[in-house]
Amino acid sequence: MFKVYIIGAGQIGSRHLQALKKTSFPLDISVIDPSPESLKLAAERYDTISVEREIHRISFIKNMASGESIDLAIVATTSDVRAGILKQLIKKNKVKYLILEKILFNKRKDYEIIQKIITKNEIKAWVNCPIRIMPFYRNLRDKLGSNILFYAHSGKPVLMGSAIHYIDYMSYLTRSLDFKVDTSYLDPRPISSKRKGFFEITGTLIVKFKNKGQAIFSFSNKGSSPIIIDISDDSKFRTIIKDSENKAWTSDRENNWQWKETDMQFLMQSQMTNLLVENIIGTGNCNLITYKDSAKLHLSFLESLRLFLNKHSGKKYNYYPFT
Repeated sequence: MFKVYIIGAGQIGSRHLQALKKTSFPLDISVIDPSPESLKLAAERYDTISVEREIHRISFIKNMASGESIDLAIVATTSDVRAGILKQLIKKNKVKYLILEKILFNKRKDYEIIQKIITKNEIKAWVNCPIRIMPFYRNLRDKLGSNILFYAHSGKPVLMGSAIHYIDYMSYLTRSLDFKVDTSYLDPRPISSKRKGFFEITGTLIVKFKNKGQAIFSFSNKGSSPIIIDISDDSKFRTIIKDSENKAWTSDRENNWQWKETDMQFLMQSQMTNLLVENIIGTGNCNLITYKDSAKLHLSFLESLRLFLNKHSGKKYNYYPFT
């Protein structure tokens, strides 16, 4: 059996667990969280998934073991504790592969520290920004030309939860890790996140990639409209996507810019993790962004927002209060 850890059994961790139940080969799964409520939620969600035959061994525990050989660890905690948990995990156990949730860490120094630990211990690590691996989104790169424009809008205050996903996807589309962030159109006052101790930001954020690709994210807290995404280039293709309905509308130069409605599937985490695990354990690789590349995207994005907060706040932040 392959040994898999899920550390953090809350909303996203429990969805990873649901997907693991559908993995085609046997796993020995340890779900680790200090919260009994989170462990209970994860167990309940695991039980809702129907499979022909139960082939996995699973345990729900409050504390991390030591001396284990772990094939894959999925770390789905909040950003403020993730670095410490990773240090503890790798110090106590031998780990082969990692999938990390984002936002990665809330302190700049941790990005380099964790990179050194991963490199020293010869661990392959990826960050779970999965839009780039969803078939509809993945195939758009071959259809788009130059000067890509990505626009996302919603009436919900979900900028921090969405922006790193979209920046990652734009990095995939443009094949670039270099960008600049324009925060001048953001609302100067952050709002409290649904997770205690963290902030959400509203307004419009502009991200300009080095090779002329540009992303615009506009999110407010004054409505409930779902996210609408508009992706185009300067000459040959455009698509408008409504993930919440699994619908997209495409238009291109070859068809005289006539709009065509297309079914697409925005995959939930409970539909993806099993495929990632099978790929990673089977081949030693996957199509998620590597830790090293994602760390660079994270820091360019988060440093810009930290400076923005310090400019508009009486408090001076030396960390990133986002998750």
